Amino acid sequence: MLQQPGMRENYGLSRIGTNLADDGILNASMDLGDGLTRWSIRAALTVLVLCCAGRQLASDNQRWQAIDRLLWPLGCALFLTHIAAAIYFFHHGSQAAAFADIANQTKEVLGAAVGEGLYVNYLMAVVWTADAVWLAALPHSYRRRPAWVEGAVLGFFLFIAFNGTVIFKSGWLRVAGLVGTTVIAAALIWRGWRHR
Repeated sequence: MLQQPGMRENYGLSRIGTNLADDGILNASMDLGDGLTRWSIRAALTVLVLCCAGRQLASDNQRWQAIDRLLWPLGCALFLTHIAAAIYFFHHGSQAAAFADIANQTKEVLGAAVGEGLYVNYLMAVVWTADAVWLAALPHSYRRRPAWVEGAVLGFFLFIAFNGTVIFKSGWLRVAGLVGTTVIAAALIWRGWRHR
């Protein structure tokens, strides 16, 4: 997920709520952008966990398939919103600034300045968009796709989500990332055990 400069911990509602309560108004440029950027990715990752776990636990259930068909494109739209908001509000439309910021944050966490994570986010956006369009347009074909395709797509998404929450975040966001990962792992184990 795109990182926001200088705001790795303890952000979000407290900052927005304080400004709203203290000032009585919304600082439209940054507080709205801050909230939109942060909460769109949180919602997208929640949808990702729900869909990944739901597909393992109830993949043959028609009611679940209908819910999944609505949630999956919604999650994609939320992820695209996150990317657009991060670029616009935090990096002022500059790809170079986003790349440099991600490189700085990666150096801070991993010790190496690597900004290519920006392009990995874009790749995830392309893959999720294609996957969501496939599900929406051809649900029967989508449901019959080879297991390795499903595994590759979801595995890629989960790898990115795990790194974005557990590696690059702290506090409750890290805990939420660990809980989401555990839920999906448990669903995968249960499905494997059930199909023995």
